[in-house]
Amino acid sequence: MSIAEKKSTLESGPAVDTEDLLLARLRSSTTADDYFRWLLFVVGFYRDVNKLPAAVELLERFINQSSNTEQSAHCYLALGQIATDAGCHDSALEYFNSAVRLAPKRLAVAYVLQNNIGYTLNALGRFVAGEKHCCMAIEIDSKRASGYRNLGISLHGQNDLIGAAWAFTEAMKADSSDDRSRDLLEKLLTLHPTLAVRCPSTVQVLYPDRDTQADNFPV
Repeated sequence: MSIAEKKSTLESGPAVDTEDLLLARLRSSTTADDYFRWLLFVVGFYRDVNKLPAAVELLERFINQSSNTEQSAHCYLALGQIATDAGCHDSALEYFNSAVRLAPKRLAVAYVLQNNIGYTLNALGRFVAGEKHCCMAIEIDSKRASGYRNLGISLHGQNDLIGAAWAFTEAMKADSSDDRSRDLLEKLLTLHPTLAVRCPSTVQVLYPDRDTQADNFPV
């Protein structure tokens, strides 16, 4: 065996061992819920090591064989997330809509689906439709930042600058550590400095010490 082959074997060994262990646990599952739990572990592992075709095959096979609509919806959600990561937004939208049609009862899943649909529609430039689904996500859970953040992108795409500033501000109120919302809001105020005067509460949330920071956005 060459040095290169030995190095390849050394580097791939731990991943192969993990995959074998996870697949063994999956095959030895004694209940449907246990099987599904290990399936998600395997899919997560495949995503981490960039074996996406294997993850997609496992998820699609489960959907074709399962009669559990909640679990199938979760699988469609995972397929949509994989497609999103690959930049295949049309395919992601199909997967997310397939999950929604199964009407999952878990609110956390319903929220993520509506929010992801909004995100995907934004990525496709369909901002009006994206706004609708972001609002649906917020109706499900108004305490999470991502729905407001994606709503802000939808509104900005429609040139509703005040609405976008409000949405990004609400995202920061929901999660002050949400750097993506902070960056989007800062960029919005930099591009449209009059918003600092028209929406003073936005600047106050972005910069609690408003008296010194408001000068960053001259009118």
